[in-house]
This record gives sequence, structure tokens and C-alpha cells, in this order.
Amino acid sequence: MTLPSTLDVLLPFWGMAGGVIKVLDYAEHAAQLDIETTLWAPPRPDPGDTVFTLPVIERLNTHSSVSLRGLDDLEFDDDATVLFTEVGHHRLIEAAMDRPLGDRLIHLVQGTRHANARWNGGANYRLLHRPMTRIAVSTAVADAIEPLVNPNGRTVTIREGHDWPFFANDVPASPVPASHRLRILYTTWKTDLGERIARRLDDSPVHDDVACISVSTPLGWPALRNRYHGADVFICTPGPEEGFYLPGLEAMAAGAAVITSLVGGNAEYVRDGENAIVVPYDDVDAHVQAIERLVTDRSLLNRLTQGPATEVLSNHSLADERMAFADVLREVNREPASAVGYDLEHGAAHR
Repeated sequence: MTLPSTLDVLLPFWGMAGGVIKVLDYAEHAAQLDIETTLWAPPRPDPGDTVFTLPVIERLNTHSSVSLRGLDDLEFDDDATVLFTEVGHHRLIEAAMDRPLGDRLIHLVQGTRHANARWNGGANYRLLHRPMTRIAVSTAVADAIEPLVNPNGRTVTIREGHDWPFFANDVPASPVPASHRLRILYTTWKTDLGERIARRLDDSPVHDDVACISVSTPLGWPALRNRYHGADVFICTPGPEEGFYLPGLEAMAAGAAVITSLVGGNAEYVRDGENAIVVPYDDVDAHVQAIERLVTDRSLLNRLTQGPATEVLSNHSLADERMAFADVLREVNREPASAVGYDLEHGAAHR
């Protein structure tokens, strides 16, 4: 079996969210496989937007086989192969087609919440009953949706890859002395968990031994990497039904000790006591106790920051993800038309 000659990819929005980054990764996979790729997207933000710090966009801009078109102009050839992640795009795809795509419609499923009949008004849950090809980004996602998916479609698990080497710290990690004040990093745009932990630390015996650093708005990748590199501990703040949760992997690559809850997909890379401390979800007391433990037990801190994280990280390469995606595309192969190249940042068309 051979690869298809074209692929249409729908982008839900321009942003730093992991789901958007993963769609862009899959568009790049297709381009790397010499497939003419059309990325259907909303209007681009201003060129200075943080989304354009993503290395995947910089790489996509080097591929003349990639074109960018607006979602309002959505149209496909009869033999198109289409990949989407946003459930609302399914209706747009159906409206743009004269007949069903069948297996050539590929839904990239990125959260266990798709199996939650109450989430998003049940739209994602209902879509699972429609026949199509599905790619689950982790075994947790696959296990959650497996009892619900239409048996006339196929579901394939492709272990989530990530550009974690971008966040890696080139400076070799050295033992953290007992006198060092631990820098605790957390973000606030998904939850106020980090702020609640910081307030509780004010009354902790280790208050003078820690400094809390909050990030209140999404950062571009270079700035985010600098924050990781300037932290000793990263408090993960995933949602309760994540499919993977990229920040935990990024912090490990940067050499920060990770404190996290298990929320499904991050079990793919979290190893309690080896590369992370696992605590109950949204439990402020447990998070504070974990921080206190790292303050008093520097051997544990050094083990988490200097231990086996690299071995776990290597399981999540974009190259492996690309090869697995190629296998899926071979299964749904067809021959449609070519596309015009497009500069994703500045809008300059080229051949």
C-alpha cells in the first residue's frame, strides 16, 4: 500500500493549546511524508502572536507542499482524506462533501472526556457513534472511547509525540544544595490550584525555603522554556479528563521536578517516585506536603531531576508518531489533487 497524495487538515483555532499543537504536528507529518497538505484554519492572528513561536509552524513554513486556506471556504475532492480534531468541524466536513468519506475521515481524539456524555452537551459522545477512522493519542483515550465507537470504523492508538527536545536544558543538572531556595513554578489559566497552594505555603514551616512563580497567560515557547529552566519544581495543573498533558513532559525535559495528578493520558510518562511525585487531583494539602518533602529531602529532588526522565521522554518522539500515522494513511489511501504552498505566518503564497 502507498501513501495518499493529499491530506486536508482542519485547525480548530490559532493558539498555544496542546490540541492545536498536535493538529499542526500531524500536518507536518504529512508534509514530511511528501503529501500535499491543505491546512484549513480560521483567520490568522497578528504576526507577533505567541503562536508563531511554535517550531512546528516555522518548520511548516519550509514546506512548499503545505497550503493554508480559510475554514469558510471549505471544500474537498470526492476522494479526499481529511483529519480533524474539533467535534464541531464534523458538520462542516459533511456539508462540504457530496458523499461520506468513510475510513478516509480521520478524527484525532485527544481527551478521555469524549466518552463523557455530559461534556460539551454530549456532542463528542454522540460523534463516537459515527463510523470513521479514529486516532487516540494515548491508551487511556483509546480505553475510554473503545466501548462507544461505531464498530464500522477503526480506532488506532498512536502514542503522543512531542517536540520535548526544544525544552531540554543544555546545562547538565547538578545536585541541589540544602541551602538553595526552591523555585516553584505553576500556571493559572486552567485552574487556581497553584494560587491556592502558594497561599497554603505561607503558613508552612518551609515558607522561607520556597519561592512561588506563577504564569498567568500562555507564553511563547522560547519564554516558556526559560521559565522551566528557571524552576526547580513544576506543579502540573491538568484538567480531570486530559488525553496526555504536554507541560509535564516539557518540565521533565527541562530538568524540573514534577508534581502531578494522574488524569488519564499522562500515565504514559509519569512514574511516581522516579520522575514525578503523584498526588490526588486538586488536593492542596497533598501538593504542599510534596513540596515540603522536596525541601527537606534533596536526594529525592535530585533523583527526580537527574533520574530516568530521558528514557521516558524518548518514548514520545515525533518521528515515531509520524511513522505510525503513515501506516494509518496507507490504510485509507486514495489519489486527489495538489495544493499551493503558503507562508503560515505572513500569508505569502508560493509554489
